[in-house]
Amino acid sequence: MNILAFFSKPSINNFQINSGNVPLLYPVRVICPAGVTTGISFPDQFLGRAISLKISNNDSANATSYDYNLNGQFQNLAASNFATIDNTIVNYLTITAGAAGTTLVEAQVIPASRDEVPIEVAV
Repeated sequence: MNILAFFSKPSINNFQINSGNVPLLYPVRVICPAGVTTGISFPDQFLGRAISLKISNNDSANATSYDYNLNGQFQNLAASNFATIDNTIVNYLTITAGAAGTTLVEAQVIPASRDEVPIEVAV
């Protein structure tokens, strides 16, 4: 199976991939420091794609903002609140934590597997 086809199609042979029917192969937790913008690239850092995310704002006074898959539309997450992104393939997540507390990202990651060995081409 081609891995790019696996992640670009919403269903495979009429089988919908979602967080309920993919085994929890490995959970990931990332703590984003206060007052810092953190970029998380799931394929680069964890060799997979996140299919379910929970973003928890641990700052009791300030909001956190987040954006996924580099779409440029940041969402605001109020102080001491959380948000989930479910049944979505997330390759990249950007978090801007509030000034007084961290932001915790918990993700269910499905590993990227390959059926074929990539061919290197010398130029």
